[in-house]
Amino acid sequence: MTISRTLTTTVLTAGILAGGTMMATAPAQADQTPAAKSSAAQSTTAQAESGRTASAQADDRRDEIISRAQTWVDQGVPYNWDTTHPDPQGKQYRMDCSGFVSMAWGLDDSLNTVTLPDVSHKIDKDELKPGDVLMKGGPGTEGANGHVVIFNGWANDDKTAYHALEENGSLGSVAHEVSYPYDQDDSFVPYRLNGL
Repeated sequence: MTISRTLTTTVLTAGILAGGTMMATAPAQADQTPAAKSSAAQSTTAQAESGRTASAQADDRRDEIISRAQTWVDQGVPYNWDTTHPDPQGKQYRMDCSGFVSMAWGLDDSLNTVTLPDVSHKIDKDELKPGDVLMKGGPGTEGANGHVVIFNGWANDDKTAYHALEENGSLGSVAHEVSYPYDQDDSFVPYRLNGL
């Protein structure tokens, strides 16, 4: 390493004396002390662990969403947009499709299909993961004009059907297989909760 530094210094000095501007680069790790190398390795390891931690936290959050939704399915909560039902902690949510998603996502209030897009963002079909939703939402989807279901994994390799959890007008809280995007209705779009 001493030879490399001496050679670099000599070349730079010769270039400056000749009236030119020279830039020399040496391999980044060649001049690092063992302590610097160790610090760089620890930093890289910490960044990798941070990425895994964020990914693990997202996976835990997705598991929680599915678990919360499953509590209503297990209880057979009927569909009723005029009344509420408690989540596992006792907080009340409206017993319709968007109230069900609001409960599963752990939102502060029962949103509707018009306002759920305010706390989520569109994603591509290939990005869908458990806890995301398929939604016919946004302006004009008040009342019976909109619907939303929770995605819980693909039912086949062709991605033409998926496992859904929903509060369904005729079935109540149910876990069942649905054809993509929702019974062949192309107005349904994949969404993901912001921050997930």
